[in-house]
Amino acid sequence: MNRRLLTWAAGGIVVALGSIVLPGAAIAQNSVIAVPPPQIYEYWLSISRQPGGTLVFDGYAPDEQTRQRLSQVDGADTNWLKLGAGAPVRYDEIVAFGLNVLGRMSEGRFAVRGNIVSISGVAASADAYAAAHGALSASLPQGLIVAMAEIKAPLAEPFAFSAKRGAAGVVTLSGFVPSPGVETALMALAGNGAISSLRYGSGEPLNFDGAARQALALLPLMSEGEVRFDGRAWYIAGTPASVEAARSIETQFSERKLAEAGWGLSLASPTPVAAGAEAQATVPDAEPAPAAPEAIAPAAPGGAAVTAPVLSDADQRAQCVEQLALLSAQNGILFRSGAAILAAEAGAMLDQIAATLQNCPAVMVNIEGHTDSDGDARANLALSVSRAEAVSNGLMERGIPAERLYVLGFGEAQPIADNATSAGKAQNRRIVVSVRAD
Repeated sequence: MNRRLLTWAAGGIVVALGSIVLPGAAIAQNSVIAVPPPQIYEYWLSISRQPGGTLVFDGYAPDEQTRQRLSQVDGADTNWLKLGAGAPVRYDEIVAFGLNVLGRMSEGRFAVRGNIVSISGVAASADAYAAAHGALSASLPQGLIVAMAEIKAPLAEPFAFSAKRGAAGVVTLSGFVPSPGVETALMALAGNGAISSLRYGSGEPLNFDGAARQALALLPLMSEGEVRFDGRAWYIAGTPASVEAARSIETQFSERKLAEAGWGLSLASPTPVAAGAEAQATVPDAEPAPAAPEAIAPAAPGGAAVTAPVLSDADQRAQCVEQLALLSAQNGILFRSGAAILAAEAGAMLDQIAATLQNCPAVMVNIEGHTDSDGDARANLALSVSRAEAVSNGLMERGIPAERLYVLGFGEAQPIADNATSAGKAQNRRIVVSVRAD
């Protein structure tokens, strides 16, 4: 038998050099036998952008030509990229999408397993942050499901925020907020005509959204004033609209224990009230921020401030059960198609749920994600969990502590309507927020 000389080339290509004789067969001299890459049933790919700009590819490519092409991408490191058959039909389109999103980050990771995508990282700039989120809906390849998208705005040092109420009653917001959703919620609280020069940045303090809402709730009680966070502490300063408004501010400041939390308060003498005028602040046309259970209620007729009744724990729980059931029945928490990214319209419903939960602070809640039966059952289960997590994150941004929220995903396993009809599917695609059993 002739000597066998085999050389294994990258990518599963066997090159036969010289004369090779295999038992029961003859092979021509200097022939090349191409062996296809192995079949991969759990096909996956990840691209990690390192702080220095290097793009590390891992997982699988369908062939050597594709791997070589990816190695030509600026900053690419494809040493970890293996060859495997069974790639998604739109493999090139998926890679282009991942590179597009990562191109807007200073560091981050894009991963796809089957048709489930996860993205995380830090945007390179405020403009890049908005563009990266826009790309998730504008250029997402057909058939992909975004199960996780945690793209943070660039670090803001210091992370400062301010809301000023001018003499005309218009509130101007400036500084930083962590996301467009927080900006939308705060603008709604600021009232009609509010002006925003806010930028997106990370590095916000714990429970920034809840603190900002508490602070904004005090501005309508001032003729002029400002609430601000300077990167270390919150401050409230201004001129109350009346003596009663001053008392209400001081009472809320005390009952919410803001001084103990490091907040500062500086009030000037109340604005003089003309004879016969009602001595109370004019509240702009905006939804008030969720109040603590012992918050001061609106002024009673005649200008006297009254304290809202404090419900017992049992009454709070019963009220919470009822209100959450009504809110969940509206099925108003919407997502981008095929993704776990909250639609802009979901903000109003999350505001209502957060307000309800603020009024029953001892209650723990379940956040359940459900889908219809379209698509793969495993993908639906992953999507339901990711959507429930997105709702949980939205509630935490609105001041609800994480320890009160339990995320559950049921996929398509608990339909409430017929999946054979579009109307039934719409009912089955839902988020249910309910009081957790003791």
